[in-house]
Amino acid sequence: DTKRGIEIIRSESERAAKIVRHLLTFARKRNTTRAVVDLNGIIRETLALRAYEQRVSNVTTLEALASGLPLVFADPHQVQQVLLNLIINAEQAMLTAHGRGTLVARTWYDDASEMVLLEINDDGPGVPEEAQTKIFDPFYTTKAVGTGTGLGLTVVYALVQEHGGQIRVTSTPGSGASFFVSFPAAASGRRPSPP
Repeated sequence: DTKRGIEIIRSESERAAKIVRHLLTFARKRNTTRAVVDLNGIIRETLALRAYEQRVSNVTTLEALASGLPLVFADPHQVQQVLLNLIINAEQAMLTAHGRGTLVARTWYDDASEMVLLEINDDGPGVPEEAQTKIFDPFYTTKAVGTGTGLGLTVVYALVQEHGGQIRVTSTPGSGASFFVSFPAAASGRRPSPP
């Protein structure tokens, strides 16, 4: 009984520490080290970090990364934090719903807006319509009590905004969800406009 009590105290204190870290990340000015980076490279590195976890959890990942993408001016660690949050949320949603899943990471360039776009798509249960307008709000979560802080997507939203980008979600309940993230193309990395 004592050992079980100690384990509960330890896990709850770790959860509280995680909430405090998220709050600090959300509240304070973040130190950034921005550089001209290849978004596809960051995506590949991030997916490699999740490869083992996905393999043992029965999650298949498909990459549809456009070649010749312009570079973006961004902090690679913050972009990776955005990606990890979106990928882990998608994995958890799929595993909770089906015990398996397919994740698609897709990139392309929108010449009209001069934005590099990223889509993280899953075949999980989707995001309920009423949640789609609140999903980036602080402390809002669709996860079970004790499993989510409601700050992950808030931090993601703030990081994307700080980079001059945008994030949005589209979802049909029961048919998965797609998160779209856009980053401005770096001035030196933009493609010339076609004649």
